[in-house]
Amino acid sequence: MKLYKLYGILTALFVCLAFSIPVYSQNRGTQSEQKADLLYNIPKYLIWENGRQSQTQFMTIGLVNTDEEITKALKKNAKKPYPSTGTRVIVKEFLSVEDAVSDKSVNVYYLPYTGDFVSASNLLKYTPVVLISDNYPNMSEVMIDFSDEKSGLVTFAYNSTNIKREGISILPNLTKVLHGEDISKDDIIKEQSEQLSLKEDELNQKLKLLEEKEKEIFQKQQQIEIQNRNMAIQSRGIQNQVEKLERQKQEMRSLKIQQDRISKELQETENSLAKKNKEVSQVSVELEKQKTLLQEQQTAARQQQQHIDQINDAISIKENELKQLNIKNRLLNNILLVSIVVSVIFLVMLFFIAKLYIGKRRDNQILELQNEKIEKQNTEITAQKDKIVESIRYAQKIQQAVMPPEEYFSKYLPDHFIMLKPKDIVSGDFYWGNHVGEKFVFTAADCTGHGVPGAFMSLLGIAFLNDITARMTAENITAGDILTILRSNIITYLRQSGKEDEQKDGMDMAICVYDKKQSKIQYAGAHNPLIIIRDNTLTQTDADEMPIGYYENQTDKFTNHEIDIKKGDMLYMFSDGYSDQFGIVDGKRRKYMIRNFRDFLLKIHNLELKEQKQRLDDNIENWRGNLKQLDDILVVGVRF
Repeated sequence: MKLYKLYGILTALFVCLAFSIPVYSQNRGTQSEQKADLLYNIPKYLIWENGRQSQTQFMTIGLVNTDEEITKALKKNAKKPYPSTGTRVIVKEFLSVEDAVSDKSVNVYYLPYTGDFVSASNLLKYTPVVLISDNYPNMSEVMIDFSDEKSGLVTFAYNSTNIKREGISILPNLTKVLHGEDISKDDIIKEQSEQLSLKEDELNQKLKLLEEKEKEIFQKQQQIEIQNRNMAIQSRGIQNQVEKLERQKQEMRSLKIQQDRISKELQETENSLAKKNKEVSQVSVELEKQKTLLQEQQTAARQQQQHIDQINDAISIKENELKQLNIKNRLLNNILLVSIVVSVIFLVMLFFIAKLYIGKRRDNQILELQNEKIEKQNTEITAQKDKIVESIRYAQKIQQAVMPPEEYFSKYLPDHFIMLKPKDIVSGDFYWGNHVGEKFVFTAADCTGHGVPGAFMSLLGIAFLNDITARMTAENITAGDILTILRSNIITYLRQSGKEDEQKDGMDMAICVYDKKQSKIQYAGAHNPLIIIRDNTLTQTDADEMPIGYYENQTDKFTNHEIDIKKGDMLYMFSDGYSDQFGIVDGKRRKYMIRNFRDFLLKIHNLELKEQKQRLDDNIENWRGNLKQLDDILVVGVRF
């Protein structure tokens, strides 16, 4: 009788707790973000009895064929360790169950597709790992399963019996904090009722105290969770600042490299300009002296004229006095005296006027010579500038000549467009193509810098690509091998060793090998991804996060992706120049961003290729408005 009574009490307690505890994912954003949050938090309340987790101090979560939004949100959460243990969370992505189960470091697998979950359950039987399914129909087989509610919330249930069978223990807070439902609780109740039958009296006495403690613990856990969120927000802010500083450092280093190269190329011109500027300065000083002297002479002339006027006035007065005193007697003498005085005054004035005329004429001649000299110097400077521009334009012709003509592309890719907009006359972005047997290799690349330095790197990249593909056959060529060999050549040629003060020249690239017979392409990427649009659905294949050049964390090889192609598929390769252009939005400078670029490609991908190219050009020009183009722009589109 007591056993049934105790069973009823426990059942009532579980029901009350189930209805009184709020759903963990409430007000947590989209369903993908809620699932990422649960994937991050659930392992905190699991204990591997074989010590697998505690020995490594790492919690590894494997994602098999998982939605991009869930992956992105989980990686964002994984940047911070678990607060109580300091355990770091590692997120790994797998394209198939077979690849996933071969990795022995994984503690938890997320398998959103039913078929993948069934395969993993069979392959990982009696293995101390936790499998998390998504809306799986048979709850008796699951370990942990997510459920999508109509309200937009995500809940989860777990089968403690199946989890414990794999040698994994569950902490009580999995239910108390995350509010998961144990679907094997009948077994738990049966096991606990046998134990609690001996402690019924003690349970009744401490029941109220336990409820109060649980409320207190729950409140503290909520406070800790709030503190953790605040710390996470601060951490993200600091991380953003650090990333921003790092980008600025990289930009400064790039600008310094470009400045050093341009300085070397224009050193002679600058020296010549410095000499001529010095001469112009000396001429300017001399002109200023001549101008000052001329002003002094003009002032002296005005003073002489005033003095002459005063003398004339005095003479007139004297004449009047003499006329009044002795008009008749001394008329002839006065006339003679006046004639002599006037003659003297005239001679004095004539002397000063002649002197001023000669001085002014001499000054004008000096000024004309100096003006001719300055005009000649300006002409020489303009000629030197025109010579530099002419040299760069000739370099543009050379660069265009080494890149394959579009007619060559049309032979192997009949329906395509190439949009190349250099920031300066020559470009650091380049496109390239070459056939190997019946296969066609084509690429879109972005070299370090732009202008003349970027153009030098592009010529180096094209020369290496021609040499690499010439040594391959149609049977053994792969896109990944091409990038791997190209990286080795660049590191060797530029003598890169990873020193701190060393120049980090290189290039980002997307490269494809097209097999028309098999309707397949191989793709490999260094930072630059590949986009394919099929049936109005956009799919992006990500590149390896390392450049063509020395990189501290680089892997041995670039990943080679094989993709089946169907008729009507639209393929895009591009540099980051399009998405990095600035425009004015609501009075502020804003980047165009990659997501807007992908949306625009979806909008125009059904148009003719010529129209797509024009729409892309018009769109970025309208976005920039009056702002200058910041980087080279390259977009290559192919319709199969």
